[in-house]
Amino acid sequence: MKEDKITVKDIFWKFLKIGSLSFGGVYSMLAFFERELVEKEKWLTHEEFVESVAIGQMTPGPPIVNTGICIGYRLKRIKGALATTAGQSFTGTLLAILLAVFYVKSKGNVLLTSVMKGVGAAVVGLLLSIIFKMSKNTIKDLKAALFALTAFFALALFKLNPIGLILASGILGLLVYGRRT
Repeated sequence: MKEDKITVKDIFWKFLKIGSLSFGGVYSMLAFFERELVEKEKWLTHEEFVESVAIGQMTPGPPIVNTGICIGYRLKRIKGALATTAGQSFTGTLLAILLAVFYVKSKGNVLLTSVMKGVGAAVVGLLLSIIFKMSKNTIKDLKAALFALTAFFALALFKLNPIGLILASGILGLLVYGRRT
């Protein structure tokens, strides 16, 4: 679908679907984002998607919502950004309130604890899937692989600030890759 054919209503409904049917937090939602927006609708290229994720990660606030805002703005400017935010946040906000009430009232329930362990394990699988897809499509040379590994070890082993890592990677990217596109 061409960008000029996409309506604000299309964006709202797509992000309502995404917000209503994707579970597990930021990283598990990224797989759903990519499938719906890049592969199915073709509203974005993979590169535009990765850039939106990067912007969503380095701006204050919920990264997945920020990613949606960036995508919405890319598609239909401010109206698109507002549509993504409203669509994506509506169901989650409502469900979070209802689940919080239920969880507080059911705390310590063995059945609920078992369900949460299963969901937690599935989310790890979803995270590994998106990491695999993003790395396969993004890391195309030794330099990019070194950036990824360095960031991983800096965060996992040395507990460095993720925002600082992103900013440092951007500056180093400019130095390493120059102004090539």
